[in-house]
Amino acid sequence: MTSNNFELLALSFVQLIYVVILAPLAVGILRKVEERIESKIGPSIFQEYYNLFKLFKKQSTYPITTSTLFEITPYLTFAMYLLLTLVLPIITAFPLTFGPVVDFIGGGLIFAAASTLKKVAALDTRNNYSILGASRASSIGVFTEPILLLIFIMFGVISGTNNPYVINNILQTSTLWYFSLTHIFIAAAFLFLLIIETGSLPIESDSSNELGMIDQSLNLEYSGKELALNKWGSYIKAFLLMNVFINVFTFPFFVPMQMNILNVFIYMFINFFKMLFLIFIFALINTTLSKYRLMKIFDFISVG
Repeated sequence: MTSNNFELLALSFVQLIYVVILAPLAVGILRKVEERIESKIGPSIFQEYYNLFKLFKKQSTYPITTSTLFEITPYLTFAMYLLLTLVLPIITAFPLTFGPVVDFIGGGLIFAAASTLKKVAALDTRNNYSILGASRASSIGVFTEPILLLIFIMFGVISGTNNPYVINNILQTSTLWYFSLTHIFIAAAFLFLLIIETGSLPIESDSSNELGMIDQSLNLEYSGKELALNKWGSYIKAFLLMNVFINVFTFPFFVPMQMNILNVFIYMFINFFKMLFLIFIFALINTTLSKYRLMKIFDFISVG
């Protein structure tokens, strides 16, 4: 192994650790900001770490009606999110060791596969609330997946490829494409998709009643380590999507395009400040807008 390959492999694992460790913190900061906007004290920004640690220490139980698929789904989906962490442009704009494995379409398919596994596992529980949530999540996916397909097609128009690293490099170096209407509409469409996928749109949720659950209902029958992995995986998914939005769609600048260890570590701090800005926007959306009626969410998606 050459020194360059070793550096790329090392940066891959640095990126993996960066995402896995900071994903719960990003969620904790988001919830803290939401509470402060509502003039509440709120939990610590490290609360999600405490919750995960507590769940990992608890015993796992399974409904008697479930199959092996239900038991292994949290491990499979968590592994998929870890794979995506290694291939997406998070702290670099040049592909790392595992970067060539998938492009945008492949990444989208892995996200979709993880979501499908969660829904099938929820159906396996025979729990009415879980089945209801899986049905709603599938209905929303019918509308969001065409948006994602159009985004891929439009990025192909801009760059001639669906490689996220190439797209970042083009938008960093070409003001013509960056300020084009094509790019602006793509970024706006992905923002609508991101708000839905990260649960930042204020609608009925588990905090109000079980009948309003969507994603939360998929975890109802999980406990212990499996519930911790599901929650941690959802944090990583949100963190990855937010990074794709800021690194590729809206603010691709400052992401290192050439191998320089110092620049990469400097950008890790810049990237986190970008994330804080996006977190603040999502907190404003979730706390200042009136709650949507559950079925009105499709009107919001149709705008995208």
